[in-house]
Amino acid sequence: MGSRIRGLVPEGRIIMRKVPCLLALALIMSPLNGWAAPGDKIPILLDTDIGTDIDDAFALALILRSPELALLGVTTVSGDTQARARLAANILWDTKWPAVQVAAGEPGKPLPIEQCCWADGFLSPALTPQSAVEFLRHQIESRPGEITLVPIGPLTNIGRLLHDYPEEGKKIKRLVLMGGSVRRGYAPNSAPEAEYNIAQDPQAAQVVFNSGVPILMVPLDVTAMLELDAEARHRVFTQLTPLTNDLTILYHLWNRPTPILFDPMAVAMLLDPTLCETQELHIEVDDKGFTRVVEGKPPNATVALKTD
Repeated sequence: MGSRIRGLVPEGRIIMRKVPCLLALALIMSPLNGWAAPGDKIPILLDTDIGTDIDDAFALALILRSPELALLGVTTVSGDTQARARLAANILWDTKWPAVQVAAGEPGKPLPIEQCCWADGFLSPALTPQSAVEFLRHQIESRPGEITLVPIGPLTNIGRLLHDYPEEGKKIKRLVLMGGSVRRGYAPNSAPEAEYNIAQDPQAAQVVFNSGVPILMVPLDVTAMLELDAEARHRVFTQLTPLTNDLTILYHLWNRPTPILFDPMAVAMLLDPTLCETQELHIEVDDKGFTRVVEGKPPNATVALKTD
């Protein structure tokens, strides 16, 4: 993957412009104080199933080290959502973001969450008793038309929000989601598949894609190839900051060799939309979780289809 870095700021802080997310992650992990003025930041809410695959932790790390973004809160989805919330809150505490609240969604069927044992028993005022849906609603109501939702797990929380409170859809600036499969699946040259995040709750995904909220969809087509190889992992883990130390621990608890950074690409598209070629398409979700392009209907999503 090629890269181009434009512009330097004092004390060696690097402004990311045309940087593929693998290189961006390795560079952003060093400590920095946000150089962007508060009014320039994009306010976001992250909805995540952190604790199963490792890419959610890398996505949260990228958000915390991106001065272009203002993280207003985190909600957790799928399986033991309380354990996932403790994990996210522990990372926020370690990295001196204790004021960012974390709300757990409704629990679901048991799923592997090996990383969550790291935060067993963790307590923090950031762990709000509000449900994820009510937390999202409160945040959107406080800043109508301003907030971007970034779901990087199953769409259960977002679908419930838009189903129970359809009027909130008009108050969401846009959704930037990792999910779906349009022209390829997980393997190179494979046919489209029912991607995990969509297939875990296809009914919620149907609500989301039919809601009228502007959607930037970041599917397998531009994420399934983003392997964080041994050299890149070394560059991240040897930074020895509180954030990279947390990532190192979680990576070893995950106990697999090579992360694929599906979720960080959705965050990276917020930072630099030119990382991927996109197309306006009408996406329909079937009951098995396939995201199918329907010709002849008005577009309901901007879909990332190709990256270098």
